[in-house]
Amino acid sequence: MSKSNITSSECKICGDSASFSHYGVTACQSCKMFFKRNAENRKETLKCHFDDQCEVNINNRHVCAACRLEKCFKVGMCIEMIRCPQSRNKRKNTTSSALVP
Repeated sequence: MSKSNITSSECKICGDSASFSHYGVTACQSCKMFFKRNAENRKETLKCHFDDQCEVNINNRHVCAACRLEKCFKVGMCIEMIRCPQSRNKRKNTTSSALVP
């Protein structure tokens, strides 16, 4: 499950406010979705143009996707915690079929 503990702190990636632990790390919604979209491609498609030294914070988190993704992994986000689309669809189908009389 991507959400675990309810917290009230800041995102470990960019410093924005965060309320939940996503993929093993306290993260904001923006970083959660960024990680979900980019984690499987990892470094194959993302390249830093600044020697992999970009600072990632709330004001510039959109500047360098490569450094942002690297920071996601460094702070402990776990790719294995991302559910595959098939398991999401299976859960939806199971729930909706249970409601049909």
